Amino acid sequence: MSYKNKKEQVWGKGKKVRGKDPNLYRRDDLGNEIYYHSYGKNTPMGWEIDHSKPQSKGGTDHLNNLRPLQTKENRKKGNKY
Repeated sequence: MSYKNKKEQVWGKGKKVRGKDPNLYRRDDLGNEIYYHSYGKNTPMGWEIDHSKPQSKGGTDHLNNLRPLQTKENRKKGNKY
């Protein structure tokens, strides 16, 4: 699977935001609103691909272990599981 395709699939796992374009806005599992074009940015609506179970703890790159997560929350999480 290409990186772009994986990014699209992970984005699709975010929760839709009522009244907003789901191609541009989603919510992560913690309820943070994220913006598609802020991928990889350390901004309030920036987001990254998070490994629910970190790779350092045996997690994989399989889609069922990936989710969109607001950048600040992902950095705070680190390798916690």
